[in-house]
Amino acid sequence: MTELRQFYRAPSYKKIELVHRGECHTGSLENISFNGALLHLSHPPGLAGGAGCLLRIHLPPAPEPRPPLQIWTEVVHGSNDLLGVKFVDHDADGSDCISLLMELMREEPDQDRDDLDRIRGYVADYCAPR
Repeated sequence: MTELRQFYRAPSYKKIELVHRGECHTGSLENISFNGALLHLSHPPGLAGGAGCLLRIHLPPAPEPRPPLQIWTEVVHGSNDLLGVKFVDHDADGSDCISLLMELMREEPDQDRDDLDRIRGYVADYCAPR
C-alpha cells in the first residue's frame, strides 16, 4: 500500500486534538503528509469512516507561542487508538498551511538528506500550477 501513496509520510510526534461534534479527543501524530495524517489517540474515539473532524496540531514556539494549526479532516480508517484522516480544508491561507506542514515534516532529528530532497520534490509538485 505504501507504494501507492501520492506523498511521503514523515514521522512526527506533535500533540494533537481532534474535535468531532463538540467532543475533543487528545493524542499525538504518528505521521503526516500533504494530504493526511495517522493519529494516535489517548482513547479509541469510535469514529466511522467519512466522519468530519477538526484536527488541531500544537506547534512549538518560534520563538513566541503560536496557535495550533487547524485542518478540517475526514476519517478514512480507524483501528483501536489509531485513526487515519485525510485533509479536507484548513483555516490559514494556503501558503502558510503548506509551510507549517513542511516544518512538521522536516523537524525530526534523524531524518536524512534523501528525505529532505524527497519532501522538496513533493512541495514543488504540490505547489505547481494546475
